[in-house]
Amino acid sequence: MAVYQTYVNAMNDKIRRQIAINNPFVFKHISNLKGIDHFDDIGPCVVMASPGMMQSGLSRELFESWCTDAKNGVIIAGYCVEGTPAKTILSEPEEIATMSGQKLPLKMSVDYISFSAHTDYQQTSEFIRILKPSHVVLVHGEQNEMSRLKAALQREYEDDPHTKMELHNPRNTHAVELYFRGEKTAKVMGTLAMEKPRLGHKLSGILVKRNFNYHMLAPTDLS
Repeated sequence: MAVYQTYVNAMNDKIRRQIAINNPFVFKHISNLKGIDHFDDIGPCVVMASPGMMQSGLSRELFESWCTDAKNGVIIAGYCVEGTPAKTILSEPEEIATMSGQKLPLKMSVDYISFSAHTDYQQTSEFIRILKPSHVVLVHGEQNEMSRLKAALQREYEDDPHTKMELHNPRNTHAVELYFRGEKTAKVMGTLAMEKPRLGHKLSGILVKRNFNYHMLAPTDLS
C-alpha cells in the first residue's frame, strides 16, 4: 500500500479529498502478513496467501496447519499445474502429504473459483479474429492444453479466406523466427514535388537518407 500512498497526487479527486480526512489505504481489519511466525491464529480469518499452487511458502504452511479441521476451508483461485498440491486437493483425497513427508487427513472444504488474468478459448479466438495477425505464438501453458488450443484454432480458421496465419507452439527455450517485410516512406522534395502525381505513374529520382528520414529528389536539385 506504500506505493499507492506515495502517488496520491495522481489519483482522482475523491481519493485526494478522502486522504486529507482519513487515509483510505489504511484498513482496520486488513493487514500484511510477513510470514507464519507473525501470525496469531486465535480466531476466524481469511488469508490470501501465495504461491497459488501451494508447493511451498505461506500458503502451504497454513494449509498443513488447517487441513485437519472441517471448520476450515481453502479456495483455489485460477489454473493449477498437474502434480502440484493445489491440483491434488481438488480431487479431495482422504489424506495429503506434508512437506516433511507425513500424512495428514484432509477434512477442510476445498473449492475452486476461476480467478485468473488468462483468457479462455473463446476470448483468445475472438482476439485473433479482430486482429487477424500473420503469426500467433502460443506460450505459457501446459503442453497438452497448448496443443489442443493450437489444433482448435487451426480447425476454426483453416477455411476462413480472410484469416491467413501461422500458428506456433514452441517448446521451452526454442526460438521462433519471424520475418517481416519492412516498408520505407520517402518524402518527395524539390522539383519532383512541383508536378501533381498521377495514378500508376512511376517516379524516378535520387533517394537520400538523413537522420533516419528518406527524401526523393531530382538529380538536378543536388548540383
